[in-house]
Amino acid sequence: MSPRMTFGVVGAAIATIIVAVLVITMGESTPTKDEPDAYTKAFVQAAIQRYERDGRQPTIDYYNSTDSVDGQWYVFIIDQDGFTVAHHNPDFRNRDPSLRVDATGYFYGDELLGATEEGRWVDYIFLNPDTGEETQKHTWIVLHDGLLFASGWYGDPASE
Repeated sequence: MSPRMTFGVVGAAIATIIVAVLVITMGESTPTKDEPDAYTKAFVQAAIQRYERDGRQPTIDYYNSTDSVDGQWYVFIIDQDGFTVAHHNPDFRNRDPSLRVDATGYFYGDELLGATEEGRWVDYIFLNPDTGEETQKHTWIVLHDGLLFASGWYGDPASE
């Protein structure tokens, strides 16, 4: 196993532990990946907690790394101008909000950018990096301190 792959596995384990600790401290049961909606919400909440604890730039740096990825779950952060400032894939950083159109032509950018502190689900078609296929993506996005924190999971809503 390469050092990069080992570090990525360690990073994923740390992300899972952070989600579990966050949920335990909130007095709730720990969601599992078998509960993708609850797991996604906890994953985003853990990112917000990291931001509160470590500050803006260290949080952005962490989510710009592959160490922050946990399977199909990764956090992306959008700034107040609508540009992605954190994403593990550098191709998505500094992305113009007008480019947020899925494979069907659905402009989901307004849905993402319209999230509030209460959060919202936004569904769109996106390339699943695990399968290489265009798949339904369910993204939970929350506005916090002028930034949008988001993560999601892939799946067909008809099969869930």
